[in-house]
Amino acid sequence: MALRMSWEVAPIASAGENVNNIEGAVKALDGSVLRIQERAMNPLEAAALRESARVIRAQMLSDGRAALARGERWEAKVGRVRVILTPAGPASSG
Repeated sequence: MALRMSWEVAPIASAGENVNNIEGAVKALDGSVLRIQERAMNPLEAAALRESARVIRAQMLSDGRAALARGERWEAKVGRVRVILTPAGPASSG
């Protein structure tokens, strides 16, 4: 299921992209969080961001996946991390 993912790590960065599935969304979030940790954070901030990302990743894979399967938009915020998942459009067969 294609979907639109928007994310924000306040107040450092935000972005959005189309991904093929929830696993692609998790991968995109993980890559973005890693880049932010390496470039813009001290070790304490990086540890807090890592924990927020871990929690939101688990929510994406459970609650987010379920909402998308129903064709619903899903949003969550944990610490400085906010993610919005939106179905890209009507599901197509094949």
